Amino acid sequence: MGKKRIAYLDLVRVVACVLVVLVHVAAREVEYYNVESWQYVVANAFHILAFSGVPLFVMISGALVLRPEKEMGIKDLLIKKTLHFFILYYIWKFIYQIVMVQEQGIPLSGETIKTELILALVKQRGYYHLWFLPMLAILYMTVPLIKKSVAEKNVCRYFLSVFMVVALLFPTLFLYEFKFKYMFVSLFSYNDFSFFSGYLGYFILGHYLHCWQQDITAKKRGWLLLTGVAAFLLACILGTHAAREAGMPDYGMQSPFVITNFFTTVGIFLACQSIGNKREAKQDTMEHPPYRKAAELTFGIYLLHPLCLKVFEELKLERWLEVPMLTIPAVLAGTVLVSAFVTAWLKVIPILRKLV
Repeated sequence: MGKKRIAYLDLVRVVACVLVVLVHVAAREVEYYNVESWQYVVANAFHILAFSGVPLFVMISGALVLRPEKEMGIKDLLIKKTLHFFILYYIWKFIYQIVMVQEQGIPLSGETIKTELILALVKQRGYYHLWFLPMLAILYMTVPLIKKSVAEKNVCRYFLSVFMVVALLFPTLFLYEFKFKYMFVSLFSYNDFSFFSGYLGYFILGHYLHCWQQDITAKKRGWLLLTGVAAFLLACILGTHAAREAGMPDYGMQSPFVITNFFTTVGIFLACQSIGNKREAKQDTMEHPPYRKAAELTFGIYLLHPLCLKVFEELKLERWLEVPMLTIPAVLAGTVLVSAFVTAWLKVIPILRKLV
């Protein structure tokens, strides 16, 4: 009998996967259009929205692994989670190093294999999307240290309050000029708040919104959803204004660590939670929600989508229409579907299924 899955987290996983792919689809369009054009406004909006993808994935992990009822010893945690993700990272890093060597037209030789494939595993960062795997592995390493603490609601609230101030609010304010700005910049420069910054905040946030979801009344949920929408619209306005002031694309709002993205991410998570919980309540007709199978393919889609985008780039599909409102969703859908098909195919091969 398989593990009982949490319906709404499957939905969050699907949405997060689509948004992660969208980051790389929209990035091409943002660079292509003039910042004064309406096409740039649309492409920039897609790109800003997409930056909720990685925080959502991190929140799913926090919701699952930090649950008080989730029993996992340190040995199991290190082998099944941390070591697992590090191994996958280096396997896929090696695969993508081969892709990069082929891209650059470097002939394969003993020296090339040594420098561009073997030594590159240690010396080079790897393909642009693979950083997520070691980041997640390191987050899992914190679980034995924080799990008992975050079992208390007030401890979670304390951590998240500090996280919002030092990792979200002030970094957002520092994008703009205001009185005493550089006094606060110095404060953050000379004092180390790194424990409260980074993705650990989203890790704990996912746990908090999962374990204490019953505390969020329908009214509070509605206000948080509206706040998420308003934050997204504000980010689009601020981002477009900054780009036009600079005369080039501006990426200040394209970050998980600005306050607008935080509220947008929370809104998406809560919307998926509401939809998923309603479907899960209908056990007679919705025992297997339509997004459950899709959720099982998301990891492979994340790993494979850059290869699919490279094919689309060679075909110049993005340039067939100068309408990002159409081209971005079309390329996004094509990338997700092709990557999903390849993932499903790999999953039927015993040796390869563990890679995706």
